[in-house]
Amino acid sequence: MPLNLVPIGASHTIQKICGTEAQRHHLEALGFLPGETINVLSRFNGYYVVTVKGSKIGLSGAFAKLIIVSFS
Repeated sequence: MPLNLVPIGASHTIQKICGTEAQRHHLEALGFLPGETINVLSRFNGYYVVTVKGSKIGLSGAFAKLIIVSFS
């Protein structure tokens, strides 16, 4: 399921990164890679704060939709 649909606070595993090549490259450079654990800390006005690889990162809703996750 896309990251923008998961509940806040639960751990998830990244399964796939969708989007254009530039979008995928940008997300992968930030540490969003298949197999990594991700956690949504908060959601506000269509923006998300997540943790991945020990870092807090802010994402727009458009980028959150490109990250496909499963429950850990």
